[in-house]
Amino acid sequence: DFSATETKGCNPFTTEFFTIIPGATFSWNFGDGASGGGSPVLHTYESAGTFDVILTVVDANGCTNDATKPSFIEVVETPVASFIYSPGTSNITDTRVEFTNTSMYGTSFEWNFGDGSSVVTDEHPIHEFPIVGNISYSVTLTVESDFGCTDQTTQIITVEDALFFFIPNAFTPDGDSFNDSFRPIFDLGLDIYDYHLVIYNRWGEVMFESYNDAYGWDGTYRNGAIVPDGVYTWAIEFGETMSDKKHEVSGHVTVLR
Repeated sequence: DFSATETKGCNPFTTEFFTIIPGATFSWNFGDGASGGGSPVLHTYESAGTFDVILTVVDANGCTNDATKPSFIEVVETPVASFIYSPGTSNITDTRVEFTNTSMYGTSFEWNFGDGSSVVTDEHPIHEFPIVGNISYSVTLTVESDFGCTDQTTQIITVEDALFFFIPNAFTPDGDSFNDSFRPIFDLGLDIYDYHLVIYNRWGEVMFESYNDAYGWDGTYRNGAIVPDGVYTWAIEFGETMSDKKHEVSGHVTVLR
């Protein structure tokens, strides 16, 4: 007769076989094509399946006997954690991400989204990340089987900034404190250290220049004289916070009094 410390588990599964009667020599057939000798003896099953185990005992007189235990060892597949998510890239205008669990051999799931929120046990969760741009989160999925075997996988998800700006097409520098200056309005995504605005008249003469997005044109020449009503050309070069990308835009603005 013989026994084992464990008879069920996930691959690779290691257990120890031992006899409960004295004997001289012990030969084992582990049922997976491998054999061994001695008692106790360790063996590792690399693949999932059900295995018959045979023990052959030879005593000091050369007498032989054997014992077979059909389906004695049961090895199941270890879970494989994996997931995909949509959309592939997110920004602060919509931080909602849908996760699809593509794991195998698991029966329970734990999601840690890496943003301080509670662990979620849904199989296919939907999560909203904080509305903060250019932040990366380590999303970890832990998968467990009925046998208590686990696997874990982590992916990095980045919530990017977004670029939003508005450029007026007219302004009225008449001193009434309403619409008295011209400047582009950036709501999101402007690299404030990479900004250049130039205003030209119709002859290409520079009327105004600024490297500060908070400082707009008040409708005067560089010497402080008031410009005539009419259409002027603006050109802006600026960088964005999401990447090293540079933007160049231009257009026209009308001065009205």
